[in-house]
Amino acid sequence: MALVRWSKTPGDNPVVRFVILSVLGLILCLFLMIFMSGLRSLSAVALFMVVFPAILTVPTVSNQRTFMQGLTKRINDTIAEVTNTRDDQLSVKELRRLVSSGERLPLAVSGVPGLNLHVERVASVAKNTPEKWFAVFTVEPPESGTASFDRLVAAAIDADAGTRGTGVP
Repeated sequence: MALVRWSKTPGDNPVVRFVILSVLGLILCLFLMIFMSGLRSLSAVALFMVVFPAILTVPTVSNQRTFMQGLTKRINDTIAEVTNTRDDQLSVKELRRLVSSGERLPLAVSGVPGLNLHVERVASVAKNTPEKWFAVFTVEPPESGTASFDRLVAAAIDADAGTRGTGVP
């Protein structure tokens, strides 16, 4: 069951953006040297090459952090809804680790193991298309059998649906 879907465009890496803007800053600084004598020193060029891209890269980093916090909150809300506990909450750092490593996070539904959360990358054929990602729940049947686990998951979902309609948190 797919929880969350998102895409990442190739230009989202702040380090690459900083390097590109540094080169553009150097070109801009060389052009401005013609008109401004204060930029005709090596220290001024170096300072311009650091400050100019930093100012333009900070919003990218901030937006990326806000996006990951919102994504982590959505995943944590779903985990809490399915497992009926807030003990298995992810941090942004843990979500990034799941994205990079592809490992599975085991979860227990009312104390019964068998539910896993993992992040999958969807392969794309074209080169410059955004990377697509899914946060997915997978179910592994416990040793006691699938019927009891299915009943347990259904009971957990029904119990949550019943409390939502009454206004009880």
